[in-house]
Amino acid sequence: MSKLYIFGIGGTGSRVLRSLTMMLSAGVRLKNGIDEIVPIIIDPDCQNGDLLRTVDLMNNYMHISENLTFSEENKNTFFKTRINRILQNFTYTIKDTNDRKFKEFVNVPSMNRETQAMMKMLFSEKNLESSMDVGFKGNPNIGSVVLNQRAMSDDFTDIANSFSQGDRIFIISSIFGGTGASGFPLLLKTLRTEQSIPNHSLINNALIGAVTILPYFKVKQDNESEIDSSTFISKTKSALAYYENNIVKNEEINALYYLADEPKNSYDNNEGKAAQRNDAHLVEFLAATAIVDFCNSDVTTDETRNNELGIKDINEENSATITFSSFHDGLKDMLAEPLTQLTLTANCFNDKFSYVSSSTLSGNGKLGLSTDFYRSSFVKNLQQHLYYYRDWLSELKNNKRSLDLFNLECGDKPFTIMTDITEKRVMSLKSNYDLFYDELSTVAKKKCQSRKAEDKLLEMYSLATKELYDKKFNI
Repeated sequence: MSKLYIFGIGGTGSRVLRSLTMMLSAGVRLKNGIDEIVPIIIDPDCQNGDLLRTVDLMNNYMHISENLTFSEENKNTFFKTRINRILQNFTYTIKDTNDRKFKEFVNVPSMNRETQAMMKMLFSEKNLESSMDVGFKGNPNIGSVVLNQRAMSDDFTDIANSFSQGDRIFIISSIFGGTGASGFPLLLKTLRTEQSIPNHSLINNALIGAVTILPYFKVKQDNESEIDSSTFISKTKSALAYYENNIVKNEEINALYYLADEPKNSYDNNEGKAAQRNDAHLVEFLAATAIVDFCNSDVTTDETRNNELGIKDINEENSATITFSSFHDGLKDMLAEPLTQLTLTANCFNDKFSYVSSSTLSGNGKLGLSTDFYRSSFVKNLQQHLYYYRDWLSELKNNKRSLDLFNLECGDKPFTIMTDITEKRVMSLKSNYDLFYDELSTVAKKKCQSRKAEDKLLEMYSLATKELYDKKFNI
């Protein structure tokens, strides 16, 4: 089996990793033998709110996944893809940036007069005085200097040492900021040409994909901030021209995905730290599907495959809202079933946990799941993840543009869950949660073959929600 190394650069990288983690927890499949991802976050702002939230999510995912045993007997599809944490907190260490200005990083005071004059031609006074511990704040010219240190680091050596034949690489970056725009071409160059790292031949010749994210949001104007939305388009044009001439034409990458949207939302202008914590967005969701597509496609080394993703034409009245009906068949096939299964589970845990954790649910008795087990750290971690998952769906729903896939307030009617799909009628005397509980008990009695309590619990919900999806929706 193989691994996918995912480099998430900057805040956008962390947010896309968040969406991918949610999809994998639902059981979205990675093919071509890839059963493990290795997330690597590259961001000088290690206190970035988006980064910290994603790290917490992936750590919790690992706590759950490590307690599960996947075998031919266990039919559970939730949390099946492993997350491997090679670096502490999944975060690549960028040296010498904490509490330092850019001029101190390049050691301007020690330069001779001529070199100092050249530096002032290349970098504005504001650039030179810029603090680097919150990232590069929309300045790829600074990022390209600071990030040009990777191959010599211990972290990169650890990454390279773990690389094996058949592993793939994927890079997430935005094109209109500082960290992502500068980090992507530098990282790609290192991966393709660096000879001093372990396993360099495998890495240099690996299949590499990337998603480059064009402007999809704005930030509010702040004269005290170095981040200015009005420069996003000009920076994007320059970066695209560079990518075309130096990456695509040179065939340095095997698959390149482009994503953008008309900016409809203005975020607070936070340069970094904990305050930079943006709500989940449709574009980040779709960028995560690009990673899945890269794993599941028969990518070749012959040439660069350029990819764009579109949605179906929608009426102007509803243009601000995207549902499953907006997706073409490929995306629906990838996402509808697993996301519906996990959302059914999450809503059930949120609305009916006191019942489903009790001995009254006959499925618990059949599998030997005690009330003590439902108080275990494993179940607490699972509840935490499902809370994060519902929060993520809510953010996607309430953002502009809205990704409105599920109803999170179903109450006692769990099958009103899909916002644009009406549930089918089934031949049964039971309905609503009584039907849900009956399906849990049926699969517990007839289909669950796991041995550990943790496996039994998730296999029961995975099998039951699969049956319910097929009966009630099956889009």
